[in-house]
Amino acid sequence: MAQDRRGLIIPLLIIGFIFFSPDPVQSPPRRFRQQPTIEDAIADEQRSLGVLQASSYGDFPNHNALNLSGLEANRSYAWDALPKVKERALWQLEYALGDTGHAALEGQSLDPAIALYHNVTGFLHGQWVRSKIQDEVPIPQLNLTDYAPPNPFHRPRPRFFDRNITGNEGELSVRFREREQPIHYDAAPDAYNATGIGADISLNDASNGNEHELQVQGFYLPSLGQAIMTTTSSKFAGIFMSPHFALSESTFNEAKALLNDSISRVIELQQDRDLISLNPWAATMEGSAPDAFENPSCELIVYLQQHPASGLPASVPSTAILAFLERELRFPSGAFLPSAPEMRFSMLAFSPDCGYILESKGEPDYVPQEGRHLYGPKVEALYGNGRHHLLVFTLALGVQIILLKRQMREASTPSTRSRISFYTIAMLSLGDGFTTMTFLLISLFVTGLWVNLMGTAFLAFVSVSFFGMRFILDIWTVQAPERARRAREEAEEERQRHERLVAAVQRYQSERRSRTGAPPANTNQPTATEQTQTTPGEGDGNTNSPTPAAPQTAPQTTPGSLPLPVTAQRPNDTGATPVFMPSDQEGLESVGDTQTTTQAGAQPEPQTSSFGSLYTKFYLLLLATLFISLNAASWPAEIRRVYFTSLGLIYFSFWIPQINRNVQRNCRHALNWEFVLGQSILRLVPFAYFYGYEHNVLFAKRDYYSLSILAIWVWIQVVVLGSQELIGPRWFVRKDWAPPAYDYHPVLREDEEGATMPIGFSEATAGSAPSSPLAERRASLSSPTAGRRGSMPKESKQKGKRTFDCAICMQDLEVPVVEAGGASDNTLAGGLLARRNYMVTPCRHIFHSACLEGWMKYRLQCPICRETLPPL
Repeated sequence: MAQDRRGLIIPLLIIGFIFFSPDPVQSPPRRFRQQPTIEDAIADEQRSLGVLQASSYGDFPNHNALNLSGLEANRSYAWDALPKVKERALWQLEYALGDTGHAALEGQSLDPAIALYHNVTGFLHGQWVRSKIQDEVPIPQLNLTDYAPPNPFHRPRPRFFDRNITGNEGELSVRFREREQPIHYDAAPDAYNATGIGADISLNDASNGNEHELQVQGFYLPSLGQAIMTTTSSKFAGIFMSPHFALSESTFNEAKALLNDSISRVIELQQDRDLISLNPWAATMEGSAPDAFENPSCELIVYLQQHPASGLPASVPSTAILAFLERELRFPSGAFLPSAPEMRFSMLAFSPDCGYILESKGEPDYVPQEGRHLYGPKVEALYGNGRHHLLVFTLALGVQIILLKRQMREASTPSTRSRISFYTIAMLSLGDGFTTMTFLLISLFVTGLWVNLMGTAFLAFVSVSFFGMRFILDIWTVQAPERARRAREEAEEERQRHERLVAAVQRYQSERRSRTGAPPANTNQPTATEQTQTTPGEGDGNTNSPTPAAPQTAPQTTPGSLPLPVTAQRPNDTGATPVFMPSDQEGLESVGDTQTTTQAGAQPEPQTSSFGSLYTKFYLLLLATLFISLNAASWPAEIRRVYFTSLGLIYFSFWIPQINRNVQRNCRHALNWEFVLGQSILRLVPFAYFYGYEHNVLFAKRDYYSLSILAIWVWIQVVVLGSQELIGPRWFVRKDWAPPAYDYHPVLREDEEGATMPIGFSEATAGSAPSSPLAERRASLSSPTAGRRGSMPKESKQKGKRTFDCAICMQDLEVPVVEAGGASDNTLAGGLLARRNYMVTPCRHIFHSACLEGWMKYRLQCPICRETLPPL
């Protein structure tokens, strides 16, 4: 038989596309080029680098002196405001460093008491506001037609600029990155007083909720603690003019020497095709040429001024201590160190084409309670804290696994597994699977925590794969007959509904024919209820009293033979199914199979989904949730917070399916309380960390309101589970809302109408009851009701109570009994708690609740009469 090879088409097409696709490094034909090539980008970079090398301090903002993109006369940028921006940046420097700050601009050394980080790789976050000098900057009047990128479809001019900040305040985060140093930097590091630096900036506009992300490149002056960075695009050669944004001639020369070598290094990499980016300093992650279908973006010039570190001891010069801490953080030797102080920067951002100026919110314009500028840990300190926090979360995962194993050991029988909700365990496992996928994804980008993230992800993977899915499979297997029975009931209901619909349609058609006088649709085949047989005398006209006769079946004929004569006797239909047995007895079918195949109109057995399909759906749901969550990370802050809070509410509803199953099965105790309480607390740990801990690794804003909602929702479910065990599984639902179920804790009454007393109570008095199980056994041998007698009552010292013998533990069981004519006590203290101490079976035998529950874990039979018991 030939094999179907159509499945090989798609892999062959993918392989062919990989092998025959053009080399992205090679230049496309000239007639198809709509974007600049790598050769064009190198030529433009070399020209701009030559302009930078030939320039000197003071040439800018003279537009005619520098032939760079963004300095054209027709651009109408707000370069006239640059001197005021520099003055504001100089004021921030003097406020941060004191009187020595201005002298340090000319190359003098700072006071040793002023401790500044030389390596500022780390994370900052804070708030921004509009600058005080914003009113002095005129809004540029730009011709948007000049900024429409060329394209073959003649796209109309853009209507707005991206990254245009229109609000007055918002949130800000900065992540510093180290750039590759110049060619000769490693050989002579003292030859440069500046280092290359880059940063990822995220600006959130509180007025409209928009979040703008960009990359800036520039240089950092360790002697001043000042970083100057800009964006670079086809309409703004920011990196090539960045030395002209320096505040003194000395810093201009330092930055010019650094960028001269670093830009030359980048151009060499492009020429060697080790770097194929058209814009290595692009403000976007792609670093490609401008897209013909995107709007232009506002450019930014960013000044970041470091503030001296605080909290260092005064006995030793602060500069020496901070240098030692910084070296130990970067190259740890195991020395005992105090915690490294946070970095703190003030920011000034200027957009020359959009005309806005932003500042970080902090002193002296604002009190520290309103803003502290930009602050955050160094990357080494952040990774250290991340390792400690991951260790705590790993311990939480370990405790979760221990609790799950104990619950699996407790629910080791079909009776106990049938009580547990399948969806509750599935939702818990889904959370562990989401943790696994998230940590694996984060470990690809956070190399400093790769080992810790992979270890935690592996532990979560063990929890979901080796324990969670195994427990789910056990529950699924035990509950398979229940699902099949439910499927048959639903199929039967559907069949009955269809039959009622068909009968209603036929009745409507018959009534319509009777009104119109039309003949029946098929007059040759009367229905079964209309088939009657008249006597021979009816042919003379006696039609008033028809006499029904027994129905006659058609004569059975063998295929290929002549039909029987008309006068032949018809066989009587007894309803039995014939069984055909060949002489060699091959192909013999059982009676059950024959009946199944010969029943007319028999409904097929409903098919239930397999565990394999459920396994696939589980992981598809996990992946879909992960992808949506990754996409939600780029949404506006408020929408993102609402999404993750809603996702948390859905996740923390894992006790809802168990509550529903307790109601459906009238079950009180399905899960151990240590499992319920432990999982409820441990699952809240990650949300409490991100919503309640200020120094979390993601710098998530504290949100006690959302955390309170999640915690209250979880503990509401726990309280409901507790009330179901204490009061009853169905105390909050009506009786007709759930299927009927047996109550093992009925109210015992003395009157016969209640019929709730155990067997043997009405047949014995308190004085004649056997006093021991052995005496009861001897008495039962001579009693005619030995087969029905179970637990016999004894005398009780308290009125309204009777004492029985528990046939499992052979101990006395004292239960409250309502006297004849008395009212039942259903109060919480008097009735409900007392009724939880005993259980009465449908065969009217009474036991201790703990004894019978332990028995029913292994066998759903009465210990006395061996009758089948309904599951708890």
